[in-house]
Amino acid sequence: MSPVFVWAQGHGHSHPSAHGGQIQKIGGYEAELVVKGGEMMLYVIDEKDEKVDATKFSATAVVLARGSELKTVELKAGKDNILSGRADFAVDGKFRATVALKSGSTEIGKGRYNIDQISR
Repeated sequence: MSPVFVWAQGHGHSHPSAHGGQIQKIGGYEAELVVKGGEMMLYVIDEKDEKVDATKFSATAVVLARGSELKTVELKAGKDNILSGRADFAVDGKFRATVALKSGSTEIGKGRYNIDQISR
């Protein structure tokens, strides 16, 4: 039997995305994933809708690439509340990723993203 992948549409938040991406609840945080020109940016805010210091976090994204191949992208702390990494590969249709957010070596949780359009 083939594995079945279920991709959640953003939910659990009460506001529109600030950067045009998709928002998922990961642990006690909200994480908005934006993909532009192969650059992946994860914006993290706390339960008070305030930016968190990205240097406290890291993330790993497992992305469904062209031909149903799974690719891993490491997202590293950038400025403010942004974790970023590079997706240098093609995808078929929607950009689908599962992002694991970590604080140190502790995994906070995972969010599943299914983005309709990629800005290139």
